[in-house]
Amino acid sequence: MVETITPVVHGGKRGSYALSIFSHTLGATVAAAAFGAVLGGLGSLLDAPWEQAGLVALVVVAALYFVREAFGFPMPVPDRHKQVPEWWRTFYSPPVASLLYGFGLGIGFFTFLTFGTYVAVTAGALVSGDVWQGILICAPFGLARGLSVLVGAMGRGASPLDDLADTPWPRVANAVALGAIVLAAALTL
Repeated sequence: MVETITPVVHGGKRGSYALSIFSHTLGATVAAAAFGAVLGGLGSLLDAPWEQAGLVALVVVAALYFVREAFGFPMPVPDRHKQVPEWWRTFYSPPVASLLYGFGLGIGFFTFLTFGTYVAVTAGALVSGDVWQGILICAPFGLARGLSVLVGAMGRGASPLDDLADTPWPRVANAVALGAIVLAAALTL
């Protein structure tokens, strides 16, 4: 998938490459925002926010994934363990394939998820019980996931995203984010 959104595929044409980056990021952000809206709406239908109980649930989920990321606690991350369809790359133009890949990656749970941070984020969207809060909570995930393809453009190796993933920094960053969620929710209790 990332191979579709590299400068090489676009023959060095910056405009075409920029359009693919924009399309991918737009698709991922829109999909994540829509998923956040659905979660916030679902929470509203279930009479969220559930006052203390909702915050306690959020603290528990975020704390479990914090322990997973910080200390290697074996906690599963719900995801599909699949990639987006590769045939899109050969059937559609690079900007359209990039948009579709963004849509596929933006929801998060339909592809690989390495870290549990997004589980806590989506729990926050559900607990909010508000469509707009759900959008604001989940959209940054899509934006970050969409823009992550820029790491590929900066690398010199065959797989710069894999090179970055092999360092401790992503796990540390996710543990810090989860710790912030735990702290913020706990202070609201």
